[in-house]
Amino acid sequence: MKKLRITIGDKSYDVTVEVLSDDAPPQAPLHATAPPAASAAAAGAPAPAAPVKKSAPPAGGPAVDGAVISPLAGVVISVLVAEGEEVDEGQELIILEAMKMENRITAPAAGKVISIHAAEGQSVPESHVLMVLE
Repeated sequence: MKKLRITIGDKSYDVTVEVLSDDAPPQAPLHATAPPAASAAAAGAPAPAAPVKKSAPPAGGPAVDGAVISPLAGVVISVLVAEGEEVDEGQELIILEAMKMENRITAPAAGKVISIHAAEGQSVPESHVLMVLE
C-alpha cells in the first residue's frame, strides 16, 4: 500500500493505493470525465482535506524522488538515522510530535539516507521534506 496526496485545484485528498504490479509506469488520464467533486462523491471518497501548505524544498532544487515528507505539522523529537546510513523499508527514521502524540515516520522503501532536512527540536510544517533517500 502506498499513501498519496492528490491535489485538484485548491483541494487536496489523501488516498491509499494498493500496488498490484510495477510492470508499467502509471499514466494520468488526459482529461477528467466528471467534475472532481462529483467523482470523489461517486467513489465514496472522504471529505477533502485542508489545502496543502507548500514548504520550500531542500536546497539544491525541487523535491526529488525519495523525499520523506512530514505528513503533518509538528516538532521533531528525534532523528533516528544519519546521512549515509542504509535503511530498510518500514524502518523508523524520525519521531515527530504533533497534537501531543508521537508519530513515527518510517522509510517508504529501502535505500540510503542522502540528506537530512530536520533537526531535533525543530518545528516543521506539513509537507516539509524531512530527508531524502536514494
